[in-house]
Amino acid sequence: MNKNVIIARPHPFIVESMKPFLEEAGFSVSKLGSIDELASQSQRSAGAIISLALSSPIPESAQEVFARLRGTSARTPVLFASMLPIEKIASTLEALAKKSGIAANILSHASPSSNWGGLGKQETFLYLSKADLDAPDRRAVLAQMARRHFL
Repeated sequence: MNKNVIIARPHPFIVESMKPFLEEAGFSVSKLGSIDELASQSQRSAGAIISLALSSPIPESAQEVFARLRGTSARTPVLFASMLPIEKIASTLEALAKKSGIAANILSHASPSSNWGGLGKQETFLYLSKADLDAPDRRAVLAQMARRHFL
Protein backbone atom coordinates (compact mmCIF):
# COMPACT_ATOMS: atom_id res chain seq x y z
CA MET A 1 0.00 0.00 0.00
CA ASN A 2 1.34 3.42 -0.94
CA LYS A 3 1.85 6.11 1.64
CA ASN A 4 0.00 9.32 0.95
CA VAL A 5 1.65 12.73 0.75
CA ILE A 6 -0.51 15.83 0.65
CA ILE A 7 0.18 18.88 -1.46
CA ALA A 8 -0.85 21.32 1.25
CA ARG A 9 -0.22 24.49 -0.74
CA PRO A 10 -0.42 23.64 -4.42
CA HIS A 11 1.06 25.59 -7.27
CA PRO A 12 0.87 24.54 -10.95
CA PHE A 13 4.54 23.45 -11.07
CA ILE A 14 4.07 21.39 -7.93
CA VAL A 15 1.06 19.58 -9.24
CA GLU A 16 2.54 19.05 -12.71
CA SER A 17 6.09 18.12 -11.65
CA MET A 18 5.88 16.99 -8.04
CA LYS A 19 2.96 14.59 -8.38
CA PRO A 20 4.71 12.31 -10.93
CA PHE A 21 7.97 12.56 -8.96
CA LEU A 22 6.26 11.40 -5.75
CA GLU A 23 4.32 8.66 -7.53
CA GLU A 24 7.56 7.36 -9.06
CA ALA A 25 9.04 7.33 -5.54
CA GLY A 26 6.16 5.10 -4.36
CA PHE A 27 3.74 7.61 -2.84
CA SER A 28 0.14 8.42 -3.55
CA VAL A 29 -0.60 12.12 -3.72
CA SER A 30 -3.60 14.18 -2.72
CA LYS A 31 -4.03 17.90 -3.24
CA LEU A 32 -5.86 20.14 -0.79
CA GLY A 33 -8.77 22.15 -2.14
CA SER A 34 -8.76 24.47 0.87
CA ILE A 35 -6.78 24.95 4.05
CA ASP A 36 -9.78 23.69 6.03
CA GLU A 37 -9.02 20.17 4.73
CA LEU A 38 -5.53 20.24 6.26
CA ALA A 39 -6.46 18.89 9.70
CA SER A 40 -8.18 15.76 8.43
CA GLN A 41 -5.73 15.12 5.58
CA SER A 42 -2.55 15.58 7.61
CA GLN A 43 -3.58 12.97 10.18
CA ARG A 44 -3.56 10.31 7.43
CA SER A 45 -0.48 11.44 5.53
CA ALA A 46 3.17 10.50 5.57
CA GLY A 47 4.12 14.10 4.79
CA ALA A 48 3.18 17.44 3.29
CA ILE A 49 4.46 19.55 0.39
CA ILE A 50 4.27 23.33 0.75
CA SER A 51 4.93 25.60 -2.20
CA LEU A 52 6.84 28.79 -1.46
CA ALA A 53 5.45 30.45 -4.60
CA LEU A 54 3.81 33.83 -4.18
CA SER A 55 0.51 32.54 -5.51
CA SER A 56 -1.48 29.38 -4.97
CA PRO A 57 -5.10 28.27 -5.32
CA ILE A 58 -4.99 28.17 -1.51
CA PRO A 59 -4.84 31.87 -0.62
CA GLU A 60 -2.97 31.43 2.68
CA SER A 61 0.78 32.04 2.63
CA ALA A 62 3.35 29.27 3.01
CA GLN A 63 3.92 30.49 6.59
CA GLU A 64 0.20 30.25 7.39
CA VAL A 65 -0.11 26.78 5.87
CA PHE A 66 2.97 25.61 7.77
CA ALA A 67 1.68 27.07 11.05
CA ARG A 68 -1.70 25.40 10.55
CA LEU A 69 -0.01 22.09 9.74
CA ARG A 70 2.11 22.31 12.90
CA GLY A 71 -1.02 23.11 14.90
CA THR A 72 -2.88 20.05 13.65
CA SER A 73 -0.05 17.57 13.16
CA ALA A 74 3.25 18.75 14.67
CA ARG A 75 5.24 15.70 13.60
CA THR A 76 4.30 15.64 9.91
CA PRO A 77 7.48 15.86 7.80
CA VAL A 78 7.47 18.76 5.34
CA LEU A 79 9.03 19.26 1.94
CA PHE A 80 9.14 22.83 0.64
CA ALA A 81 9.33 23.59 -3.07
CA SER A 82 9.72 26.56 -5.37
CA MET A 83 11.23 27.61 -8.66
CA LEU A 84 14.35 29.05 -6.98
CA PRO A 85 17.61 27.22 -6.19
CA ILE A 86 18.35 26.44 -2.54
CA GLU A 87 20.95 29.22 -2.35
CA LYS A 88 18.28 31.83 -3.04
CA ILE A 89 15.57 30.38 -0.79
CA ALA A 90 17.47 29.18 2.31
CA SER A 91 17.03 32.50 4.12
CA THR A 92 13.26 32.34 3.50
CA LEU A 93 13.13 28.85 5.02
CA GLU A 94 15.22 29.98 7.99
CA ALA A 95 12.85 32.93 8.58
CA LEU A 96 9.81 30.64 8.31
CA ALA A 97 11.32 28.31 10.91
CA LYS A 98 12.25 31.17 13.22
CA LYS A 99 8.69 32.58 13.08
CA SER A 100 7.47 29.12 14.04
CA GLY A 101 9.88 28.90 16.97
CA ILE A 102 12.08 26.13 15.63
CA ALA A 103 15.65 25.81 14.45
CA ALA A 104 15.26 24.13 11.09
CA ASN A 105 17.65 21.64 9.59
CA ILE A 106 17.40 22.51 5.89
CA LEU A 107 18.36 19.75 3.46
CA SER A 108 18.51 19.74 -0.33
CA HIS A 109 19.96 17.58 -3.09
CA ALA A 110 23.36 19.13 -2.29
CA SER A 111 23.33 18.03 1.36
CA PRO A 112 25.88 15.30 2.08
CA SER A 113 24.38 11.93 2.92
CA SER A 114 26.01 12.19 6.36
CA ASN A 115 23.36 14.86 7.14
CA TRP A 116 20.44 12.69 6.04
CA GLY A 117 19.91 11.41 9.60
CA GLY A 118 17.55 14.33 10.16
CA LEU A 119 15.18 13.20 7.43
CA GLY A 120 11.74 12.35 8.76
CA LYS A 121 12.08 14.62 11.78
CA GLN A 122 9.74 17.55 12.32
CA GLU A 123 12.56 20.10 12.45
CA THR A 124 13.97 19.00 9.09
CA PHE A 125 12.89 20.94 6.02
CA LEU A 126 13.57 19.05 2.81
CA TYR A 127 13.73 21.43 -0.15
CA LEU A 128 13.62 21.02 -3.90
CA SER A 129 13.30 23.31 -6.88
CA LYS A 130 11.85 22.69 -10.31
CA ALA A 131 15.39 22.54 -11.69
CA ASP A 132 16.13 19.73 -9.21
CA LEU A 133 13.27 17.70 -10.65
CA ASP A 134 14.41 18.39 -14.22
CA ALA A 135 17.98 17.17 -13.58
CA PRO A 136 18.02 13.33 -13.55
CA ASP A 137 20.94 13.04 -11.09
CA ARG A 138 19.36 15.46 -8.58
CA ARG A 139 15.93 13.90 -9.07
CA ALA A 140 17.33 10.47 -8.16
CA VAL A 141 18.98 11.81 -4.98
CA LEU A 142 15.82 13.65 -3.98
CA ALA A 143 13.71 10.52 -4.53
CA GLN A 144 15.91 8.68 -2.01
CA MET A 145 15.66 11.61 0.39
CA ALA A 146 11.86 11.81 0.03
CA ARG A 147 11.50 8.08 0.78
CA ARG A 148 13.48 8.57 4.01
CA HIS A 149 11.74 11.82 4.92
CA PHE A 150 8.22 10.45 4.42
CA LEU A 151 8.84 7.14 6.18
